[in-house]
Amino acid sequence: MSRAQPGRSDEVDPSNAATVAQLAALLRRCRLRAGNPGLREIERLGKRRGNALPRSTVARVLSGQRRPRRDLMLALLDVFGVPDTHIGSWASAWERVVAGHPDDIDVDSDSISEAADEYDIWRFPENEPVIITCGQIPDITSSHVSAADPRDPDYVELLKYADPDALVHLFGHIRALNPAHDVKYLTADDMQPADYSSHLVVVGGSDFNLLTRDMFSTLQLPVKMPLRSPEAEWLGFEVVDGDEIRRFAPILDDAYGSQILHEDVVLFFRGVNPVDRRRTITICAGLYARGTLAAAQCLTDPLVGPANQAYLRTKVGDNRHFGFIARAFVINGTVALPDLTIPGLCLYEWTRSE
Repeated sequence: MSRAQPGRSDEVDPSNAATVAQLAALLRRCRLRAGNPGLREIERLGKRRGNALPRSTVARVLSGQRRPRRDLMLALLDVFGVPDTHIGSWASAWERVVAGHPDDIDVDSDSISEAADEYDIWRFPENEPVIITCGQIPDITSSHVSAADPRDPDYVELLKYADPDALVHLFGHIRALNPAHDVKYLTADDMQPADYSSHLVVVGGSDFNLLTRDMFSTLQLPVKMPLRSPEAEWLGFEVVDGDEIRRFAPILDDAYGSQILHEDVVLFFRGVNPVDRRRTITICAGLYARGTLAAAQCLTDPLVGPANQAYLRTKVGDNRHFGFIARAFVINGTVALPDLTIPGLCLYEWTRSE
């Protein structure tokens, strides 16, 4: 599996960009290759170079919701380390895509807002319950953290959840989009029979979340995910693609005396709930916790989320069963969300009619 190198922007070629969305996708690719700096860091680096890069403006430009001014685009390229020898092709792309349009108006902002309201994958039908379920960390009472023990006065129930970062993120996002819904979270061990008739959001891989393991078989997914254990000969996602078996694995090394995760592989799946076909089931999983967080955030993030959802709409159509496997870079412990519009980041995708 090829691996993109953060910090290298010279391979991003804007010569074929024809729309604002394509130009924004290329800018996001430059950002990723520069180490995926946050909006605050981009603003700070811009100031250091004498350029104003307001976070809110940069966010809309990188998401494709605002046409970039020429000077702002060049300032972003400077922050992202694009060589001066490549600036000419970017300037030509800007002339082709943006010149002649007003600089200070959003790109189809009304239609983008309406489309988001209508198509957001995390918006559920009214008055239908949603349950987010995670795996439970085994032997929680034997943990050295006293607050993980239910008998401790400082007991914190969330400490038993295997993927709390992804859980908290999805709970907040789904509640915000569905304020009138009954949204709750449970461990897979705490699920009751009636809970399975909800819209299910299953968080985490098959090592801790038994529901993930069961659904791979029940839903007849073309993906296998072995348990993560010291005895495992191999770790990753395995796909049966016709007569071919494809494997996608994370990338780690043993630098500094401990394992460092450089890339994780993430799975996102949406299908019909086999318990109640009126409802949906969604699986967000990585091989590691950083990957699970990336799977949860890749369709919610204000920068890459709109582009990823638009990409899925063009691929999925009216299918109710679809999924993808993508790679997510991990930089100094921070996960860079997969941008499905960037070639090479979406490793495998499938749809099936239901």
